[in-house]
Amino acid sequence: MSDSEPLPSSASEPPTPTAPSTEPSLEARLQGFVTRPLGGELQQELVQLLHLRVAGASVLEPSALECLQLALHALLADEPNLQLVRGLRKRLESRLADRLHPLRLSAILRTDSPSIQVMLGLMCSLLLTLPVLIGSELLRLRGGFRLFGHLEAHLMVSVVLAGILGSTTSILVRIRDFDQANPAQPTSKVMMGFTKPLVGAAFALFGLLLFKSQALPIFKPLDEGSLQEHCFFLALSFVLGFSERLAQDLISQVEGRFESTGKAIHAPAPPDVSTGSGESPKG
Repeated sequence: MSDSEPLPSSASEPPTPTAPSTEPSLEARLQGFVTRPLGGELQQELVQLLHLRVAGASVLEPSALECLQLALHALLADEPNLQLVRGLRKRLESRLADRLHPLRLSAILRTDSPSIQVMLGLMCSLLLTLPVLIGSELLRLRGGFRLFGHLEAHLMVSVVLAGILGSTTSILVRIRDFDQANPAQPTSKVMMGFTKPLVGAAFALFGLLLFKSQALPIFKPLDEGSLQEHCFFLALSFVLGFSERLAQDLISQVEGRFESTGKAIHAPAPPDVSTGSGESPKG
């Protein structure tokens, strides 16, 4: 072998490491992007996104800030995705407005706070009581009338309103407990606040009919139409609206009385024991 011939390599040489490709940061891309001539839509979207980044830096949650970064990358692409950028920007603006102004109607409707969701349903339910109040006053001005010829309609309306007031007070007393409970769908919380006054009104009306009928004679009958009777029924209706457990206990007692009465009616007749035995007397 001559000295001029190259020596064969005894082992494969490791490949030369290549430098990792470093992509420019978002700030560098922004600086290069703003130096180019841009169209009117691109400039407007860029201004709004940069404003969102400054205003929402300490307000928006990390997931929203990641969406903002994604919108900026989509805008800085070679072919900007304006539709995607515009959609993300509008959602982020709405989210930022909700954070900065939580008492806005749109923010309340989109809230994820269970207590506010319950209060929203409660307010919708209380709006339904306005026609009841107006109808009650009209009945009072016209002299009133008696339902079924016996029950005073104005008293029934007052009892229903007292039950609604009791159930509303129950919700307000426990409003902080809703935020500590397990999270659920917003619709369930809204419906809970909406139906609670309706249940209280139904329990109050049940209490009025129960004590008027003396089906469960716990208290002695009061003078009909007296101030004492009205105060008793209003206080009872408030308690039944406030405490669903008490109303359910009353229903259970009435159900028990009816069941015992039904069993007594359907019980077999006892045998004739006039002769001392069940057999007929012999002649």
